[in-house]
Amino acid sequence: MKALPLTGLLLLSLTACGGPDKQGAAGAGSDSSGETATATGPAQSTDPDLASRSPADPRSDSPARLDGYGGASLGAVVSEVRTGYEGTLQGLGTDAAGAPLAADDSNEGCYYLQPQGAESPRFMIEGRKLVRYEVSTPSVVAPGGGRVGMTLGELQVLYPERGDVQPDKYDEKTQHLRVRPAQEGEAIIDFTLAGDGKVSQWRVGMPPQVDYVEGCG
Repeated sequence: MKALPLTGLLLLSLTACGGPDKQGAAGAGSDSSGETATATGPAQSTDPDLASRSPADPRSDSPARLDGYGGASLGAVVSEVRTGYEGTLQGLGTDAAGAPLAADDSNEGCYYLQPQGAESPRFMIEGRKLVRYEVSTPSVVAPGGGRVGMTLGELQVLYPERGDVQPDKYDEKTQHLRVRPAQEGEAIIDFTLAGDGKVSQWRVGMPPQVDYVEGCG
């Protein structure tokens, strides 16, 4: 019998050990595809509180709730809104000392109360009751975890099932993410996404007031 050349012996040895074939199987194995699927899956918030909360959940890190803000609930009368907020709220007018005019509390029309020297939060009053509130600062977290400065993609991770993207009535570059309530009769959250794709403000309220485009205008 003829002796095999040295190169032939090396090839036989590699085949018996499963060298090239084993490497090929590893390259197409399930572990690799599983890692790819995970890497391309939806992004999750690094904040466990934001990732686990839903719009119906109260938050311990924010005064904003689906049913109100701080100590003021949607549907509360003006005097309850004033006492429920920690600070002075100004309305249609103030006296010489900067105190709110009592006439605000008897006004049946639509107007805003807002903190003295600040733009946010703004409380919409109609029929002498709180019907909606608005926030334009990133320091206050919305029910469910949204906040000013977030992108649409980040909001859709937090509100995956009930968030409807809608165009703005006046600005074609502006969008809204309108979060429907989990149960009938609960409030709606509306996030305004400006031309840069980020949330510029958001509001919580009951229909029809939550959908007033011009505010009280």
